[in-house]
Parts: sequence; C-alpha cells; structure tokens
Amino acid sequence: MSLGPACIFLRGSKNAHRPLADEEIDELREAFTEFDKDKDGLISCKDLGNLMRTMGYMPTEMELIELSQNINMNLGGSVDFQDFVDLMAPKLLAETAGMIGIKELKDAFKEFDMDGDGSITTEELRLAMLKLLGENTNRREVEAVVREVDNNGDGTVDFEEFVKMMSKN
Repeated sequence: MSLGPACIFLRGSKNAHRPLADEEIDELREAFTEFDKDKDGLISCKDLGNLMRTMGYMPTEMELIELSQNINMNLGGSVDFQDFVDLMAPKLLAETAGMIGIKELKDAFKEFDMDGDGSITTEELRLAMLKLLGENTNRREVEAVVREVDNNGDGTVDFEEFVKMMSKN
C-alpha cells in the first residue's frame, strides 16, 4: 500500500476541485518572474524553496529535500513556469484564507526600504521597527538580525532576504 509522496507539493492535483483562478496564475507568474534572475524562464531547485517562502508557504526541510530530489530526477534540476504551476496548484487549492502573498510582502518591504533603493540598511530596519512596531531596538540587535539573513554579505537586506527574515518565527 503506497501513501504517495509525503510532500503536499508532489501529491498532484487529484484533490483539486477547480482550476486555478486567473488571479492565482498571475500571482504565481509574478513570484516566478521575481526569482527568474537571468530571465531564461527557469528557476533552480535551490531558489524554489525561497520562492515558496515568498508566496507565504513554509515548506519543511523534508518537503524541500523531496521536492529537490523530484526536480533533479524529473525536471533536469530546474523548474519552468508550467512545472512550477503544477507543483504549486495542489497547495494553492488547499490553502486557507489569510495567507501572506507576494504583494503583501512587497508592500511591507517598501515600508522598510525607506529610500527605495531595493535594500534595507540596519538603520532603515531600526527606524521601521520604531515607526511600524513601536519598538525602539538597539543598533546591535538590529545588526544581528541583518547578519543572520544577509546571504550575500553586503550588510543590507534585499527582498529575498526580507522574505527569509519575515518567515522566521
């Protein structure tokens, strides 16, 4: 008796009772385009986890490993938009209301990125926390937060890093 993949993203859409709405497809396309850095219509399996987090999904490490193995075996190590839609449709259809989407994350990022340069400095983060949350955080605490999510080592938080920061509980 096989229960199928543990990962909800690999179970297929047999539980889907309706096709995805145009707005859902648009949100998937917007998110996919954001992560398709070289604009070749493909994203790497590594970026897929970050992309899923951007859309408000919090896949477990096991789900990411299972997805990665499936993508590497079946999809040549990268995902095109249709593969991405096929992977995300079951989860999108099963989701509950109130999930944070890419638009909400982008709007929040703009609130923190006060000078609009595409990255959040420690000072911008500190000021935004004071303005938006009423929390007067000391510089050292803010620098520690930035260091923790600063994957590229530039000392600031870009959008992908912001998504990672916001998805930590």
